[in-house]
Amino acid sequence: MSATASEPKSIKMPHCGELLIDKDRISGWFHPIRLSLWSRIIGFHTAISKAHRAESVSYHRWNSKNSCYDTIIPYQVTDSPGLSVSTDWQDPRNQKLLDEYGAKHGRDFFPACTIHTHVDASAFESGTDAHDEADWPGWHITLGHLLTHENYDIHCRIRLPKIPAVRELTAVNMAYPIEAKYLFPEGTPATAITQRPNYNDKWKEHISRVSLRKERAQWSITGKNASAS
Repeated sequence: MSATASEPKSIKMPHCGELLIDKDRISGWFHPIRLSLWSRIIGFHTAISKAHRAESVSYHRWNSKNSCYDTIIPYQVTDSPGLSVSTDWQDPRNQKLLDEYGAKHGRDFFPACTIHTHVDASAFESGTDAHDEADWPGWHITLGHLLTHENYDIHCRIRLPKIPAVRELTAVNMAYPIEAKYLFPEGTPATAITQRPNYNDKWKEHISRVSLRKERAQWSITGKNASAS
């Protein structure tokens, strides 16, 4: 009698999907991003690119009750021009967003997946991206050429949870590229993902949550005869 192959070990990631760990490989699946949601996401990020010519970021977590991703667009500070956007989750305004989500859904919003922009540049995983996403397993998306090309550029990658079962098979401190089609409903044409949808301004009120970093250096004087630093 031949030995029965062992079943892959399932690692559930409630915020986005599931991993399947076999003896020599890792596979899995993600809950798909609805194209109606994608349209709102692209609309918001494009609007920020036009208004500030700067990066923006949004955060997404799967909601099994309505079979769609919940989205939080936090208060954030961005550089213009540049490849930098930062979110202070200790900001009382962002704390309020997280508290309201927790009160409504009975769970924390994080961990979550991210979508951010590179505006004029191509879509890729920058060193800043790698640092920001390092501890968030799941999918992450960068959008590029939002203002300079007819079709925008998209870079998708996954990060794996830092758990022993995963560490035994692969590096957990790096991201792995993944085709965009695996993040959308099966059979979605590539053109439906990369072509600009009709502008959707449902999140128009969220544009005010993105502010430009002030172009000035902070200085201070300490001690009676100290020079400014």
